[in-house]
Amino acid sequence: MLIRNAAWLVMSFMIMGLFSSALVQAEEKRWAIVLHGGAGDIPKDIPPELVQEYKQTLEKALATGEKILAEGGTALDAVQQTVMVMEDAPCFNAGRGAVFNAAGYQQLDASIMDGSNLACGGVSAVETVRNPIVAARLVMEKTPHVLLTAKDADEFAKASGLEIVPRSYYFNEARWKDLVRRLKKKGQPIPAEPPYGRPNVSLAPTHPADVDLGNGTVGCAALDQNGNLAAATSTGGLTGKMVGRVGDSPIIGAGTYADNAGCAISGTGTGEQYIRHAIGFQVNFRVREMKQSLQEAVDHCLTKVLDPGDGGLIAVDAEGNMVLEVSSTTLARGWSDWKGSRGVAIWDEPLED
Repeated sequence: MLIRNAAWLVMSFMIMGLFSSALVQAEEKRWAIVLHGGAGDIPKDIPPELVQEYKQTLEKALATGEKILAEGGTALDAVQQTVMVMEDAPCFNAGRGAVFNAAGYQQLDASIMDGSNLACGGVSAVETVRNPIVAARLVMEKTPHVLLTAKDADEFAKASGLEIVPRSYYFNEARWKDLVRRLKKKGQPIPAEPPYGRPNVSLAPTHPADVDLGNGTVGCAALDQNGNLAAATSTGGLTGKMVGRVGDSPIIGAGTYADNAGCAISGTGTGEQYIRHAIGFQVNFRVREMKQSLQEAVDHCLTKVLDPGDGGLIAVDAEGNMVLEVSSTTLARGWSDWKGSRGVAIWDEPLED
């Protein structure tokens, strides 16, 4: 009798152990996502309606990515769809909100990377693709190459069936004023109007005339429930940049990197600095090879490698740790994970209703 009871007791503990293990495994379906809408120096006294537009766009982008991840979707899909939301919003310097170059029109850059196999793709200086991040993914998946540029990249996107828009799609009055102010300050020639003409409708929010909100980038990094990482970045570059200038955003290892054995990173800031120091790769190398924590790796690159004010980094590692740091005044950002940590912010404190 005692033996039988002992056997039942052992079996009960085994069942309880298996049940507890299953619960732990269910709880450990980790996912995490971080996003940014660019580093900069946004003053707190900007109009409330502009703050609200930032907040609504960050919330929409974050909700898009976290839904994909929470439902078991891929990190690659999450970062692409999240970036697309920000590319379609005129308040961010990517896609529709892209800034003007010195000749008075837009040239856009983007890249994406799959941490599960190091597959990656990018486009630079495109002028007619509604969502450059989609073109970047097609370069990754449909070609043997990593980067396509300028008109050939536009043609590739068109031939692949992507949505093509007239160049006037990117025009907005606030960005034009930014360009005029920037060129005037530098003593450079000011175009009378964009080469594609000047549409009558302004799509951008009104902001103070002496505040330049045009520099920045949008990006996203994510971990999915299968343990895969991905990163994506998209930008319009710098206001008044030289025609043909390419920054870090489409450069794998500079503004974008993802590696399951390390982390996923998207950068924003002075692109030339991120390129010359291979910041994306550096952060990943420190996590993967030097066994630094994600926070240590990001902090080192922002404070020991880059110069003060150069910009910011967002990153996620395979454990779901999230880091969002900046060396300038502000970083429009959002974050969410399986544990319920969630928020959007521009300044130090999360944006609340």
